[in-house]
Order: sequence, then C-alpha cells, then structure tokens
Amino acid sequence: MREIRVLVATAWRVDRRLTLAMIAEPLGNTLVLMSGLWLAMLTNGVIRHDPRQVVIGIAALVLGAGLGWQLDLSASQWRMVLGEKVAHAFDTEIARLCAELPTLDHFERSEYQNQLELLRQRQGLLGNSLSALAVTVKAICAGLTVLILLVVAHPAMLALVLLALPALLITRTQQRWRATAEDASALPGRTARHLRTVAQDRDAAVEIRLFGLADYVERRIDTLWRAQRAPIEKTERKVALASLAQQLLYVTGVIAAVGFVLHQAIRGTSAPGDVVLAIYLSQQVQTAVIWPIQAVTGFGRTLHTVRRYLWLVDHARAAAPTGHLPAPERIVEGIRLENVSFRYPGTEKWVLRNVSLTIPAGGALAVVGENGAGKTTLVKLLTRMYEPTEGRITVDGTELADLDAEQWRERLAAAFQDFARFELTVQHAVGLGDLPHLDDTAHVRAALGRASADVLPQEAQLGTSWGGADLSTGQWQRLALARGLARTTPLVRFFDEPTASLDAFTEDALFGSMARATDGANGMITILVTHRFSTVRSADLIVVLADGGVAELGSHRDLLARDGRYARLYRSQADAFAG
Repeated sequence: MREIRVLVATAWRVDRRLTLAMIAEPLGNTLVLMSGLWLAMLTNGVIRHDPRQVVIGIAALVLGAGLGWQLDLSASQWRMVLGEKVAHAFDTEIARLCAELPTLDHFERSEYQNQLELLRQRQGLLGNSLSALAVTVKAICAGLTVLILLVVAHPAMLALVLLALPALLITRTQQRWRATAEDASALPGRTARHLRTVAQDRDAAVEIRLFGLADYVERRIDTLWRAQRAPIEKTERKVALASLAQQLLYVTGVIAAVGFVLHQAIRGTSAPGDVVLAIYLSQQVQTAVIWPIQAVTGFGRTLHTVRRYLWLVDHARAAAPTGHLPAPERIVEGIRLENVSFRYPGTEKWVLRNVSLTIPAGGALAVVGENGAGKTTLVKLLTRMYEPTEGRITVDGTELADLDAEQWRERLAAAFQDFARFELTVQHAVGLGDLPHLDDTAHVRAALGRASADVLPQEAQLGTSWGGADLSTGQWQRLALARGLARTTPLVRFFDEPTASLDAFTEDALFGSMARATDGANGMITILVTHRFSTVRSADLIVVLADGGVAELGSHRDLLARDGRYARLYRSQADAFAG
C-alpha cells in the first residue's frame, strides 16, 4: 500500500485535474462490457416479438457502448499525458535524492550500487507506474462487471472463475522468479554499463586506442550483456510455459461452460438471450477475469521498481546527518582532531589511525605524504563527506558531527585534483563555486584572476559537444581552482592537489599566494594537500602522514632541522628536480 500511496500522491501533486479524470477509464470500460447484457435483451426481444425490449436493447447498445468507448479512449490519452508528468517527477526526485545524499559512503557500498543499477535499468517502469495502476483498477472493475454478468447468464458460468484461480498462484511464482532474475542480473549489468561509459569517454579514448582495447571492450561488454540477459531469458521461458499450461486449462473450461448453457437453452430452461450472453462472456471472461490477474502481475513488477525507489528514499532518510547546530560565523580557536580513525565502509583496512592534530585559526596547514597515506581522506572527513569511524573532530570545541552539514559546507571552499568539468560558459563554470554570485561578472573575474585562469572570455562556451572551446586538462584545472576561490570569506579552504596538471613553478606561486591570503576577521584556515614538498614551505604548519598516522608535525624549518622523514623526502624531490 505504501507504493500505491506514493504513485497516487505523485500523480495528485503533478496534476490534480488529470488524476481525477482517470476515473473515467474504468467507467467507460464497464459500459462497454455491459454490451453483452443489451445484446441478450435485444435477442430476447426479437425472438419474443417484444418491441419494448428491442428498443431498449438497441438504445442501450448505441448510447452505452458509444459513451463507453469515448470515455475509455479519452481517459487513456489523459493517462499517457499524466504518465509523462509522473515519469518526470520520479526522474527529478531520483536525481535529487542521489545528489543530496550527505556523505559519500554509498559509493563504497555494493548494495547501494546494485539497487541503483536496477533502478536505472527499470526507471522507465516508474514512468508507466500510474498507467499500470490505472489499468489494474480498470481490469478489476471489468472483472467485477463480468462476474455479475456471469450470474445473470447462469450461476454455473462462475465455474470459469475457479479455472482462473490457479493463475493467482502461477502469477505469484512468476513474480518471485522475475525478482530473483533481476537481482542476479544487477552486477553484470552494472559492469557492462561501466565499460560502455569508458568506451565513450574522451579521457579513456587514448588508452583504448594505444593498447588496442576496442575489440576486448566490445567482447567484454557482449559477454556481460549475455550474463545479464541469461537469468532473465531463462525466467521468461519458465513464465511462458506456466502461462501456456494455465491458458489450456482455461480454454477447456470455456468450451464446457458455453456447451452447458446451450444445452439448457435447448431444454427450454434458459432464454435464448442467455446463450448470446454466454457466448459474449466466453470471449470477455478471458480478458475480464484473467486480465485483472495479469494486470496485477504487471503492476506487481511496477511496484517492485517503486519499492527500489522507496529503498533509495529510506536510504537517503537514514543517511541524513544528525547535526543541527548552526555553523559558526568565525573560527576563534581552531579545528582539533582527537584520536580520529577511519576505514571505508565494507573494508577492514584502516586509512587513518588515531590521528590527533590541532589546526589553529587563521593559519595555513600543509598535508604531505606518499600516495595512500590518507591525505585526501583527511579532507573528506573535514568536509563531512565521511564521518570518522572512531574519535571526533571539533571546531572551537563543538563537535563537527553536531553542526548542520549543509550550513558547514556553505562556509567551505575547495578545489580538487579530481575536478568536475562543467560544460557551461566560463562565467557559470566558475560562478557555481559561489551560487549567490553566479551571474556577477566582476566577482567571477576576480576569482579567475586569483587562480591565474583568464584562459577565455567569461561568456565563452566550454565543451566541444556544445560547439564550445576544447580546453587542455591544465586549463580545466585552472577553472576548477577559480571555482574553489570564488567564495571569498569561507571558514576553511581546501586545496587537494588542485594544480597537479600545472608545472611546479606555477604551483609554487599559486600555493604561496593562497597560503598568504588568509582572512583575520573570521579566522579562515587554509589546508593545502600536495605530494610536492617544495610548494608547502610557506605553510604555518606541516603535517606528514605515513601509515595512516601523523609521522611528523611542525614548520618547514623545524622539520628540516629534525632531519627526519620530511627532510629526506624534501631533499629527494629537490635533488630530482635539480637533476
């Protein structure tokens, strides 16, 4: 019932007038099914020479069937229009739910990925969900109408209903078969979709051609597609055989029921019109008695897809952050990590372990370390993309988990190595970093200047697929950096290797200016993450991560004087660069 409530509530929300008009479809179909009764009346009137019955029968046939067909046809067209609106509403809601999940945990969970893959594959069924509901109601009304007419023809005709009952058991079994097949097809389907995306990806095109992977990718996609289709096709064959057996049983019953009523009419215990009605119903029962069962089956498949949508709704609700305290306007003391440990969902390996660190207000922290040391993970924890597995993070003594996540992120700015390429105008691609100033050309111009990213006019379109400019990776990265610098007074600015595609001299100059550009009024903290040790000298504090923990902590001068890990790595890079 929850799935049905969601369907009706969505339809009512998008168009109340069309939702109410849907009632006309089962009403029209009922009027059409009543034609058998009027045919029986007309037949009896002709045989008995009763003009009154003839007139009523003809009038009811013309008016009832005509009005019924018109209502049925018009309502089905209205249903199609409403179905499109409902489909758009579901598509929009799914996109919103996926985009607004507060953390990134779900990307690490196979269950979520499989559910989302099945939802993507059958998202079209959500668009037809309202049609499936309307057809089911229409079929049930038709079934009730035919049941009444069966009693009118002869109560013995109700035996046809008994012959249709096995379809209920068969239908439930078929639903279970199909659900099992869907689950089995999820993983190969998701993998095939990933490879299709890679095959069409511009960045992967070079490697695909260089390593001669086109044939391999094609064969792999074909193999996965067959693996995805195999359980579904096997199930559909079983479904078809079960349906055939049920249909043969029913046809046998129809022949026996019509023969019985005909025998009664020959003996004079039934009216001739009852024979006409029985013949008419023998054609209608097939659709009007079994049709509701089939409609419920199809609707059950739709509800299964709606159930996956509701799983996403419940997942988003369960993943909602618990913190509701307002984010501070300024940082007075700093950010403190107390015995923070973290491992990604579904894994046993600790990425960070017992990290304790104080980042003073108004300062610049550089985070360095080898690949896999946990540098980016630290940034994800501070931006609340993930919550610590153990320990806690505080901002001026208040736990970060207690702050409203959305408000906290509104007070942050960031640029990353793995950046998004928004194929919009330069103005909007940068302005997205500070939405209230999206169309403020002066504000965006200043951000471009801070990132040395004046690569194109602000009104220029980006992306060749839109007839725009084709930028290099370095140019795209400068725009991403400008987007990260669009907010002028954040509490914390994160720069997670945002200049990896730039040369060392440019990176050094940019990092130096970013580290110096602190705002004493709100205690803004700048956090620089890089694997290039030469660019962090201007930071107030440097933390060296190794093996998931803090290996060293101090200023550039102090760490060199200690002649430890930092000093060795720094000199190693300096020698390599000099060479």
